Amino acid sequence: MFAWIAENAVTLAAAALVLLLIGIAVISLVNDKKNHKGGCTGNCAACGMGCSGRGGKI
Repeated sequence: MFAWIAENAVTLAAAALVLLLIGIAVISLVNDKKNHKGGCTGNCAACGMGCSGRGGKI
């Protein structure tokens, strides 16, 4: 078992790093959603796209 881990240490480290980065991104998105940051605010007059750029009203 330890030999397999030693042989694949670089691959395992890379996979762990990728999973960590995905986790950080998900946590950031959840926190932004909770704090009402980003995305559509529903104020189409201040948007600049006028909501027509998204294919219709919200």
